[in-house]
Amino acid sequence: MSQQHDPQGAQSAVLAAQRAYIRKLDEQGFGFGLTVAEAFVRGIRDLGYRSNADAFAELIDNSIQAFATRVDILFGYEGGASEKKPRQIAVVDDGCGMEAAMLRLAVTWGGTHRENDRAGLGRYGYGLPCSAVSVGRRFTVYSKTADSDLMTVTLDLDELTDGEYTNAGGEIVVPPPARAHFPQFVEEHLAAIYPQGWRSGTIVLIDKLDRLERSTSGGLRENLSRQFGVIYHKLRSDAALYVDCGFVEPMDPLFLTPGYRHYDLDEDRAQAFDPLRIEVTHPETGRYMGAVLVRYAWLPPSFGSVDKRRDAIGGNANARFPIMRDRHGVIFSRMGRLIDVQTRTPWTTFINNDRYAKLEIEFPASLDEEFGVTTSKQQVTVSPRMWDLLKQHGVPKAIEQLRGKVREAKLDRREALSAPIAEAFGPKRDAQSGDDLQLLLGLPSASYEVSLDHRPGEAFFRLIREAERKVLCLNTAHAFYGEAYGPRSTQEVRSALERLLICIGEIAAAAPSGVRQLYETELIPCWSVALQHAMNGAGGVPAAAPAL
Repeated sequence: MSQQHDPQGAQSAVLAAQRAYIRKLDEQGFGFGLTVAEAFVRGIRDLGYRSNADAFAELIDNSIQAFATRVDILFGYEGGASEKKPRQIAVVDDGCGMEAAMLRLAVTWGGTHRENDRAGLGRYGYGLPCSAVSVGRRFTVYSKTADSDLMTVTLDLDELTDGEYTNAGGEIVVPPPARAHFPQFVEEHLAAIYPQGWRSGTIVLIDKLDRLERSTSGGLRENLSRQFGVIYHKLRSDAALYVDCGFVEPMDPLFLTPGYRHYDLDEDRAQAFDPLRIEVTHPETGRYMGAVLVRYAWLPPSFGSVDKRRDAIGGNANARFPIMRDRHGVIFSRMGRLIDVQTRTPWTTFINNDRYAKLEIEFPASLDEEFGVTTSKQQVTVSPRMWDLLKQHGVPKAIEQLRGKVREAKLDRREALSAPIAEAFGPKRDAQSGDDLQLLLGLPSASYEVSLDHRPGEAFFRLIREAERKVLCLNTAHAFYGEAYGPRSTQEVRSALERLLICIGEIAAAAPSGVRQLYETELIPCWSVALQHAMNGAGGVPAAAPAL
């Protein structure tokens, strides 16, 4: 969605639509009641959002649709609060604002002139009150147009419970707009950002915050910035976003957009498949309804790693990995705004390894029914017809191709990492330090070391104890190394095999002398011969194996 070339004309059109909406309600005798009981308000609050970011995104949607050029999420610490956690949060924009009558309606559930609008992000009129009460128990909306005074309306859930908004007829009524002053932290922000004066816009101030997910300002700032960077990465030409005065950098969850955050974090780059466009028509009339756009990308297996020789586990995960993890599966975007990610489709289920296979489906608001968009714009329920259309256009095959590319890249990476090991431990009987070998093999640090040597005809492993140090020696001349442990294996399998062999070696070392000799001279050699024979494809235990 992009703004019109004539912003003043566009804003005038928005205000005209608001006035027409007010006249319509006046003709219908609307009495400015919430039209719902107190229990409804509590129930809506308890339904909640998946995250604070999803709740604040509703307010950002409104700002973008009001043609704001800048949206700020401000943290307030008034009342002597520590700066470790905000006492108030304000969403500030410089859009066209609202006149007094519209401001009063905006606080109600369903009060919008955009009812069933398919041209922008908003549609139902539930976003402002639903999102505000999901974070705190009181919210205040300030707004002004270029030609009107600043007005405000407050809704306090505690006062609502106490009957403060109930009129003589038993209706819960939104109080009329009143003139008011901004809190100090908002006033200071407006003076700093708009030195010529804040001409128009809307500010939603939420306090009595009791549902913040992060316990500190730093954690909340980091989480919101990361989430908004992804959710709105396609709409950055519409409005600049700031969280606690820090600019929110756009982040493409497919990592395909040059200049966006983490695109060039290191030398790894996402690889794109050709995008797909699917035109959707009405099943009965054939009327054009809208187009679905599909983007694909696959990521190198080292894409989320700091040390490219090892997987993105624990401290080796880089700044890309949280985005890969959180946006894992099919990404759905509505009007350029990310709203959902699903790991299950009728054709396949995305597992952890599929974090490196990326797929995004974008659709317009005209196809909301086909994608089952919820009121809060947090979830989609794709219709069977739409799944069929995606299948007919090859989306399941493309997913398998992405997976194939990832598998090929992982195999190439494994072979490349095993090359120095094969060179160092080929025909020579040599070893290198356990720490270096752990790094080459991509293994986590452990309480033992791994060493490789080349001993044709000997046991496939041996455990050496040197003071407090344990060394697991693996025989590269044995088929166990080439077929089970070495370059063809994975980090997890190698680690499990090491621990199994360490246990066997520890049991043999702790056994009485007679049993220990049985292990060393018969059992382990017997296993080695049988294992060599089996891995060479002959099957069974050879007659030449030592007797047990």
